[in-house]
Amino acid sequence: MGPIIPQPAEKQVKTKPEPPEPVMPPRRVQPKPIGQGETPLDRLPPDINRLLQPRSGYKTVSSRSGQFVAYGPMSPKRRGGILDANVNTILIAPGYAVVTAERVRHALLARLGLPPLPGSRVKLRLEPSMSYKVAVQVVTERHLNGFTYELRLPSEIGPDKLIRALVQVTLLDLANQKPQLRDTEIPLWLTVGFAQVLLAQPELVLVLGKPEQGGVDRPTEEVVRNVRRHDSLAEVRSRLSGRRAFDFSELAMPSPSHLRGDNWRDFQACAHLLLDRLLAVPLGPARLQNMIRHLPDNLNWQTSFLNVYGDLFADMLVVEKWWSVMIVQLTGQNQYQNWTQREAVEKLESLLMLPAEVRLNDADSPLEAEVTLQQAIQGWNFVVQKQTLVQKVNQLLIARLKMPRQLIPFVNEYGRILQNYVAARQRIESFRPRRGQMRPKVAPVIDEAVRQLDSVDRRLALFKPEASIPKSATRSPLFGPN
Repeated sequence: MGPIIPQPAEKQVKTKPEPPEPVMPPRRVQPKPIGQGETPLDRLPPDINRLLQPRSGYKTVSSRSGQFVAYGPMSPKRRGGILDANVNTILIAPGYAVVTAERVRHALLARLGLPPLPGSRVKLRLEPSMSYKVAVQVVTERHLNGFTYELRLPSEIGPDKLIRALVQVTLLDLANQKPQLRDTEIPLWLTVGFAQVLLAQPELVLVLGKPEQGGVDRPTEEVVRNVRRHDSLAEVRSRLSGRRAFDFSELAMPSPSHLRGDNWRDFQACAHLLLDRLLAVPLGPARLQNMIRHLPDNLNWQTSFLNVYGDLFADMLVVEKWWSVMIVQLTGQNQYQNWTQREAVEKLESLLMLPAEVRLNDADSPLEAEVTLQQAIQGWNFVVQKQTLVQKVNQLLIARLKMPRQLIPFVNEYGRILQNYVAARQRIESFRPRRGQMRPKVAPVIDEAVRQLDSVDRRLALFKPEASIPKSATRSPLFGPN
């Protein structure tokens, strides 16, 4: 017998216990005890239709083309009551708003020589609590397949402001025909000019208002008609005949003071004249179409303007001269007449200020303010600085034509300082350091530009006319002689 080989011991396999079966809830819901739970309603309340509405007295209306959708009160009321009864405002309901929007769009496209084109969706939200004095802003929303726009309008609004807001939306829709990363800025003179041109067309009814009589809404619809003479520039001529017309540089970059009071009406008249003359040049409507469509391609509208009108205007200085000729032809004013020393100093100081928005707190709404060139150089981003300062240099070149001889060196020096600063900052921004090289510092360039501007400001202050000091009046005795 051979050797006995021991067999390995069999491993004991431990069996895992099976998991317990889950306890499923009963298929039938057990009824609640009597006295607990809600009692089912035998019938719906009689005012269920009113409860299901989003808001009582409000409705949503779509235009015939489907582009405009308005939501607001069906019967708006005036906020001020009897005190504001004579204000030149109208009450608009959703149905009237969409009809007005369609008419403005079709009239604007017709002036540009375009057929009625489909556009992006525009939401009009009518707010009865908003004052008619607030500025209307357009909110642009980007989507994968295009843009949508939203307008918050007061239910009581001036016809001019309503038309101007709808014109701005239409211009934005024409400009935003392709995807882009930044918002398109429509120049103010273009929006105001188109609004005034449309309002001046004879027998063109744009505004549908909801009239009232004696504080009570009239049951019949009424159209607000403004019958004008065939001369579309009659109001412009009468407005500018006794007042100084704005320069083209002032139209291009208006200051906050230009947009208030009588200056605002002058700005409207000048924008109306400018757009009317641009439409009258050869291929005027087609040129404006191209300019509007190319606005998103450039950081400022001046570049788009010169790209389209390059065969007529070599630069903005030629545009300023052409605009002066248009003013002379309309009103007989000589735009090239030199300013007096006092006027020139005031114009130069106003030209050296920049409009800005200031927030006192994060929760507060922005306030309009003006900052100096030094403050902009020290605090603004260089991308914004470059665009603004280049425009400011062009405005200084245009203002030089009207400056008296003793102030021309100041204009030249301001322009030279700004040009040197922009060139130095541009070199620093585009600098690519190699091994062992250090990047140039920005602070010395900013300090030097601010120091030079302060020096010129101090010398310019010597040309300001001194305020007349009133002579001290002789005091009369309180009591007469005894």
